[in-house]
Amino acid sequence: MSVDEKYHDLIEEYKNDILLSLRLGVLQVNELKYLLEHFKNEENYEGCQGLANAYAEFKDELDGY
Repeated sequence: MSVDEKYHDLIEEYKNDILLSLRLGVLQVNELKYLLEHFKNEENYEGCQGLANAYAEFKDELDGY
């Protein structure tokens, strides 16, 4: 597995975890800013991208209702 594939897999893992938390109500949309701030402080750019992807997908799901 290449470095690029590992990077994309890690982003996908973050996205899936955050998306599940949003769907279950464990994490609220208004709390994402705190998680994003934490990821930025830790220089966890995969987490930042995963969060952005999860938010976009969750928003699309909500817009579909």
